[in-house]
Amino acid sequence: MKVAFVAAPLTARSGVYRSARELVAEGRAQGNDWSLYLGVSSKASGQKPSDDPSWIVESPMEPGGLQGVKALSRTLRAVPMVAESDLVVSLIPQTDMALALGNMPWVAYARGLPWPAQGESSAPKAFVWRTLERLALRRARAVWCTTEVLKREMGLRQQVRIVPPGLDIVPRTWGGRGDRGTAVWAARYNADKNPQLFLDALAPLPALKGVMYGSGELEASINSNAPDNVRVGGWVDPARLWDDALVYVGTSHREAFGRSAVEAAMNGIPVVLADSFGCASLLVTDEDLRDLLVLPREDVARWTKVLDLLASDEDLRVRVSDHLVANAAKLTVTGSAISVRDALTS
Repeated sequence: MKVAFVAAPLTARSGVYRSARELVAEGRAQGNDWSLYLGVSSKASGQKPSDDPSWIVESPMEPGGLQGVKALSRTLRAVPMVAESDLVVSLIPQTDMALALGNMPWVAYARGLPWPAQGESSAPKAFVWRTLERLALRRARAVWCTTEVLKREMGLRQQVRIVPPGLDIVPRTWGGRGDRGTAVWAARYNADKNPQLFLDALAPLPALKGVMYGSGELEASINSNAPDNVRVGGWVDPARLWDDALVYVGTSHREAFGRSAVEAAMNGIPVVLADSFGCASLLVTDEDLRDLLVLPREDVARWTKVLDLLASDEDLRVRVSDHLVANAAKLTVTGSAISVRDALTS
């Protein structure tokens, strides 16, 4: 089966962008005839690889509302790798809507909640977006999503299949021992990612350094509110993300999977996560550790307490690190590509 994966338009070269490239590359390594089309905004952070193979096409593309969806539909019908495929797999909502306007057979693979959550946009805009996406999904041959958390959030009446994601990284296991002293936060600077919680949790811990990697509309606000022990660092090379990391802190209001948390776990970095993270139940399976590390967003004092505990208790870090590495090892891109292949076959 010739399958084209499509994500367009993307406004950042972050989670979906990287995961799509890794998934399709692994699928091809396993013998599948897969290709990838990416439409990426000129304002997107990060750099496009200079040596893309023929089965990856990355084109400039700007978000354009409903007219942009119509234009995307026309574009996809004109891209040979998409138009000539046996099946298209859509990776973001705008692509769902564009494919729903045409006749190509397609599957929706939701990587995050495909419409704004409450408070993220005006009520009328959220209603329109949610309605259009629900209508689009009804035209898909199948709907997949990454975790049970996301499946519940979507609340669709139609059948939704869980197709687990995975990462393609070489673990550099830390193990919890030694001299590290930085709490790491990495995400877009927007309300959905809840950066203020990180600032509030670190403020009472002047001896613990914090760094925030990302970009977005809240950058100025974050800079003005950051305590002295928190540095606002912009994006960084993923290979350098965990260099001095003592703990990864995930504060998002909703995170269908949580790639950065899984990366941290694969590197033996302890994680403290909001209970809205889809990967939390996959990474933290010990009940006692779950009570310690998977927290409600409203209780800032608990976040501060556990960060202080991890910074001071090496034995706890070792226990957490070993537990996370064992669970994260199951979330590989190899396994994910096999799951996608099985879902495509069925």
